[in-house]
Amino acid sequence: MSEYDTVFSLPSVDEDPDTELGVLLMGLRPERLLAALGVASEDDDPATTMLVADQLHHDARPGMTFAAAVAAGGDRWRAARPLLSAAAPEAATRSAALRRLWATAMDTVTAAVVAPGRAERVYLAACWLRKDEIDQVATTH
Repeated sequence: MSEYDTVFSLPSVDEDPDTELGVLLMGLRPERLLAALGVASEDDDPATTMLVADQLHHDARPGMTFAAAVAAGGDRWRAARPLLSAAAPEAATRSAALRRLWATAMDTVTAAVVAPGRAERVYLAACWLRKDEIDQVATTH
């Protein structure tokens, strides 16, 4: 008998919605995360922001291109990156637990005080978790 619980269970219904959203966002390509960061506004919720980024990705939204959204997200990322680095806990233990990773990333974004809106905070946290890939994409766009 294994000492680990191998039974699949859904997250608690009391879990913060942004945490569950964050777990989903961890799997997105860096370009999509940057595009969402680029179109996020202070009033947006993260789901609406991703819908806009997806519409841009499929050329289904007039007035802006996906490349422009990625570039805007890259600009926001480059402005926030040093503040996030300074706010990151030095002795943060890396974990395989996605929700713990997400909580640490959100704490870093909150401590850095770089994003006034909920969608911006969520997408900065998602980018922070993938910072090496995001740095690479942000410098090439």
